[in-house]
Amino acid sequence: MYTNRKFYENYVSTRDVELLHEYSLKLLSDVGVSFNCAEALDIFKKHGATVEGSIVKIDEALLNQALESAPKSFTVYTDSGETKIGERFRPKTVGCYGPSKFLFEDDEYRVAQTADMIKFLKLMDTSDVTDFVNNAAFDTPDMDKTKDDFYMPQVAMCLKYSKKPTYGNVANSLNTRGKSLKQAAKDIAQLYKKFYDIWDRPVLLTNACALSPLGYSYEVLDNIIGLAEEGQPITLLTCSMTNMTAPAALLGTVIQNNATLLAGLVLTQLIHPGVPVVYGSVSSATDMREIALAIGAPEAQLIQMSALALSRYYQLPVRAGVAGTDSMKPDYQAGVESFMNLMTTYLGKADFILHHAGILQSYALGSFEKFIMDEETNRILLRLNKGIDISDTKAERVFAEIKKAGPLGNYLSGRTPKDYRNEHYLTSLFNRAAGDPQPIVDKIGDLRERASKEIDDRVNNYKLPDLTKAQQKILNEYLPKSEQF
Repeated sequence: MYTNRKFYENYVSTRDVELLHEYSLKLLSDVGVSFNCAEALDIFKKHGATVEGSIVKIDEALLNQALESAPKSFTVYTDSGETKIGERFRPKTVGCYGPSKFLFEDDEYRVAQTADMIKFLKLMDTSDVTDFVNNAAFDTPDMDKTKDDFYMPQVAMCLKYSKKPTYGNVANSLNTRGKSLKQAAKDIAQLYKKFYDIWDRPVLLTNACALSPLGYSYEVLDNIIGLAEEGQPITLLTCSMTNMTAPAALLGTVIQNNATLLAGLVLTQLIHPGVPVVYGSVSSATDMREIALAIGAPEAQLIQMSALALSRYYQLPVRAGVAGTDSMKPDYQAGVESFMNLMTTYLGKADFILHHAGILQSYALGSFEKFIMDEETNRILLRLNKGIDISDTKAERVFAEIKKAGPLGNYLSGRTPKDYRNEHYLTSLFNRAAGDPQPIVDKIGDLRERASKEIDDRVNNYKLPDLTKAQQKILNEYLPKSEQF
């Protein structure tokens, strides 16, 4: 069982949450949220919301109706298993998404290519701490962009390279031409349904980011509407920046984010009551010296703790935390900031995390080596969350053991005890060897060298999942020629 220690309550109390909720309601009813989509506005009008141009104002009754229908937990289905998301389950994870450049092992920054995206898919598929796969780099320069739709080929790559469920992201007007984005979203969902032969349940999870402050773009809304009509779960999230697209005060940022997410939630439930929604936030601080997003800032984690507290108040699944850093290499800064960020997920007990491994420079860079290092951080935090096994029965047993050893005794005897095996995590990546440092370094290399070797081993030993002839035929309709079966 995954223990819920409510780490966030050290930062945001129940009274704090009630105040945040009160002012979020005021924003929804008095200020409203912009929805740049005629269909979305018509849906709100039909259900009694106040619509003034593109601004929608939502009252408490309409919000409560949406909160009542939104599920507390849900399951994503594939033909090879079920992935459960909710407070009772371990946080589900997926690697980095969307960096335009990668940092390679030779310390060069280069534009990501399709082969790099495939390499990340292989690492995610073979990872013991990664639950979903996705394309780490989209719309790479070497893709055939003469077709009207070059998004679906990238979607099909996820199905080719892994049996794990896919965390999708919204299609856009650049990579999906000649049809509405709503239809593009529906086509994606229908591909998964056809591939898995599962037609009436969630088969993927998708990201939909609001446009701060207090808005949703037409591209995101078209995707939300299409996916909701297909019954597919949606992660609604904000990525606001303090003093830029959100107030300078963290309190204001949290209130604005919450109102925005609740407005999006209402829309999903008006379209399809009961469709799963994940409450998400990757909002962060702005470093005004650089006018840049600072995802490694401690303030970012305080905003995430607030998101955790609010989502639990509303009894919604929550996405929070990233293995994020502002560093441009997998160095000390990257380790500190990524560990701090991931604490929000594992000790704060979030339900889902995108960018759980492999991201650098505020989402702008991907790194294979950092993916491997971040995997280890995920494992360490999973162990931390378990805490210490304390019980009356065990206390009696260990007391007898201590009494037997006595003062200045020892506990080394026979085989390694079960308690040691059960309660200790033994890293295979980080160094624990003691003694003269030079021979140790000569033998095992530095951390990046060890990570690089792990990458080579996993990629070289990777095997494509077994797909049926019917599944291969489905994918061949979309895959690039070089990737077809």
